[in-house]
Amino acid sequence: MPRTKEKVAVKTKRFATASDPEWEAMKARCRNLLPADAVRECASLSALYRRRFGMPEIDLTKIVKALQAKKIPFVLTGAHGIASWTGRPRSTHDVDILVRAGRNHQRAVKAIQALYPDLEMRLFTGVAAFFVPGERESVIDVTYPHRLDIEQTLETAIWFEDKGLEFRIPALETALANKYGAMLALTRDFVKRGQDAIDFASMVRHSMDEGREPIDLERLAELGELVWAGGGGQEILGMVEQAKAGKVPTVDA
Repeated sequence: MPRTKEKVAVKTKRFATASDPEWEAMKARCRNLLPADAVRECASLSALYRRRFGMPEIDLTKIVKALQAKKIPFVLTGAHGIASWTGRPRSTHDVDILVRAGRNHQRAVKAIQALYPDLEMRLFTGVAAFFVPGERESVIDVTYPHRLDIEQTLETAIWFEDKGLEFRIPALETALANKYGAMLALTRDFVKRGQDAIDFASMVRHSMDEGREPIDLERLAELGELVWAGGGGQEILGMVEQAKAGKVPTVDA
């Protein structure tokens, strides 16, 4: 019988591609921004993005003024809320507003409906989402806490003022805990969970820069336990160490 040739798997050693380390370090650098400056830049980038692609205007300043006029307490979350903690503001498709459940949420939803009557409102668990008619991705999300760590986001949010407007954004530790909780949501899109991990790592890295506020690890562990009782505290601290070591943090989901 003719002999058949055996296929032998040959392993090749992976090599690193060449890159200029000085250039890479420059591109990875974060900026030490005050919350007002970071939020303003994020809003400006988002407005530019919407104008460039012919999208309807969604104006953060108008949203804030509408909520303030009704004296509705809120926290600005999402990309706007973490922009100063990452040191890298970016454009975003939506504006995320966190308010208390019940009457405050109902009042906030009515304020947005009055401001943007042409938007379509759809209710999901923990959020009233506003859509441009015909679009599949929301442009304004009015949420209320559906996890204990998000309750703490409301309780410990940081005030700041910009040109007569007052905002609150999440404290650094609650911003990290909220990202951790999002990463544990198995129904969340895997690309979004990947972005959550990048945001987490970016906040940790920027907290180590000169002049930045260090992470209160004891407080962070407490918040991690609110996300996952009996293991979240240890896991979130492990994620911080991964980020400090230059790795994108992962969870055992």
